[in-house]
Amino acid sequence: MNEQQYEQLLQIETAKPQQGFPSSAEYHRYEPTPYEALDLLRDAYPLESTDTIVDFGSGKGRLPFYLAYTFRVRAIGVEMDGGFHEEALQNWMSYTKKHRNRGSVQLEQGFAEGFMIPPDANRFYFFNPFSVNVFRQVIANIIESVEIDPRSVDVILYYPADEYLHYLNDETPFQYIQTVRLPLKNLHERFLIYRFDMMESSW
Repeated sequence: MNEQQYEQLLQIETAKPQQGFPSSAEYHRYEPTPYEALDLLRDAYPLESTDTIVDFGSGKGRLPFYLAYTFRVRAIGVEMDGGFHEEALQNWMSYTKKHRNRGSVQLEQGFAEGFMIPPDANRFYFFNPFSVNVFRQVIANIIESVEIDPRSVDVILYYPADEYLHYLNDETPFQYIQTVRLPLKNLHERFLIYRFDMMESSW
């Protein structure tokens, strides 16, 4: 399906990227992950209905709604911009009218580094939503959560920034496990997936 068909299916409006610049220099412009890319991720990296995924920089909620509908997971969107959060809430109202039993979507407004990681969250999605300084703090929060409630967790990066990769590879216990490439796209347009499992780590 194309973008318009997906928006109609999910009963949401998420297509327009952000105009201008975000209010915080540490946070980047909102741009939704293309549905074409999400379909490739869906096929290569299926989720279980017991998974809980957190989307940092969720904007108008495209990823949480898509994954809740597709896999019936619990999906949490974290967005610092009040305007986008309000639009996401409008999308939630529209989505739940038609797809009340297709997963669970929770929308939170606030800065990612201040978000309390739920003890059952095990998947974390990033489409370059903020600077590496914020990314470091969010990853540190995830690691702390795993130390308190041991479990295997994955970080999913779309179009990953080099600074993110250097940090994950050199300074964290996360291990690379998978690449999902988009056909006929540039080499940076891909998903990279990293995993941290305390039971298998010497961290």
